[in-house]
Amino acid sequence: MIIWNGKWGGQSDSKWSGIEGSFAEVVGLDGISTPGLLKVRQKLTKESGSTVDAFVKVKVAVSTGESFWFSSTTGKIWRRSSTGTWLLVYTTSPAAGAAGCLGALEYNGFLYWATQSRLHRISMTATISTAAGWTAGAVPDWATFAVTDADFHPMAIQDITLFIGDGNRVASVNSSGTFDNNALDIKTPLRIKTMAPYEFDLVIGTYVADTVNYTEIIRWDTVSPSWNTSDPIEEVGINAFIRDDNYLYANAGRVGNLYLFNGEQLVPFKRIPGTYSNTQYGTIHPGAVGNFMGVPVFGFSNGAGNPAKQGVYSFGSYSRDYQKVLDLSWVISEDVTSSIEIGAILVADFDLLVAWKNGSSFGVDKIDYTAKYASAYFETMMLFQDQRNILKALANVSAFYNSLPASTGFTFSYSINGAAYVAMTSVTNSILNEVHAQLSVGDVGSLQIKVAFTVSANDSPTLEALGVDLS
Repeated sequence: MIIWNGKWGGQSDSKWSGIEGSFAEVVGLDGISTPGLLKVRQKLTKESGSTVDAFVKVKVAVSTGESFWFSSTTGKIWRRSSTGTWLLVYTTSPAAGAAGCLGALEYNGFLYWATQSRLHRISMTATISTAAGWTAGAVPDWATFAVTDADFHPMAIQDITLFIGDGNRVASVNSSGTFDNNALDIKTPLRIKTMAPYEFDLVIGTYVADTVNYTEIIRWDTVSPSWNTSDPIEEVGINAFIRDDNYLYANAGRVGNLYLFNGEQLVPFKRIPGTYSNTQYGTIHPGAVGNFMGVPVFGFSNGAGNPAKQGVYSFGSYSRDYQKVLDLSWVISEDVTSSIEIGAILVADFDLLVAWKNGSSFGVDKIDYTAKYASAYFETMMLFQDQRNILKALANVSAFYNSLPASTGFTFSYSINGAAYVAMTSVTNSILNEVHAQLSVGDVGSLQIKVAFTVSANDSPTLEALGVDLS
């Protein structure tokens, strides 16, 4: 019996329930780029070497083709060339407040970056590709914030103005280079955590504290003395905005909730599947979002207790003819999905760059077009639940492939009645383009199948369908 026919449903809501074509777990696989086929993603490879030695949560791609990556703790700024060469170019030492970077953006001929108390900048006409150029051209402590928020200074450009969050205020820099430390103030104790342009307005995501289950999303036209609309939600803060062309999603709280912004309100839309509690929670950092080849991507980070697998998720579809689905598409180069954080994501054409923290290790990965991810797999949801009350016997598992390059393949395992997975021995039927395992295992109440993809360098199999037969 064919139990999966190529319709891509991504990750299910649980191993008991999900949309058609979804899997209880799916890691490192691509069901979007070629509808009807399930393929292995390219791997992520560390590109920054030992140069980046602190956690990066802020990044900026600038008009020269370079990008700049900012330490969240030490004040260091690294330059990445368009060809992938990394260099420490500057270390921020503000006259007041902590040195970690809390926001950055290129605007009107300058690159601006913010620390707790101060706004700094460097002209884009300076030699920004070298440390000497930064030493000569950087203007530290260019402006002083009024609130001096210790955690967040998000930046966004709207209506030819640069806006910067600072506690309960929005600061601004206009096209004439004039700084205003209070372009808008919102009520306390709300603090501005993330911002995004939306149509002709600015959307502001707020946060109070981890112990306060209340926050608001605010829409402001950037010129009125007060905000235009506000929608309160009972969540511990709005963490990040995820853009999908004209659509805007928000991650709020610490249990993986994703909301759709309808222009005035946040509408519950999706949840990152996991096991959440006061000791198990996670987040999406404001800078850990992007849009890769037309599909929104974001990095899910551990807060505590590893409630869900961490890495870079996709949340999209091939076209409007397909529903948007969620899956864990990329695992960081250290090949771990627990106890990590994804601080920043940058998309540059076909390059996907991911800044991460794993304990005391840090780095920035880049998608590697010379190698497939070697640990891709999926686990089915509970199968044959309509026969849950009947004892069954597992007779056969078949993976029907479109391509099976040399030294690649599929490996199968089964889990009966919630027990540990047991490996199966498979053979290939080249007439049917099938890899299958025949066996006779009885006393099956509940059943799950795990399929792992065996790759060889940049070759991997592609899956058309999965069949499971009972006897």
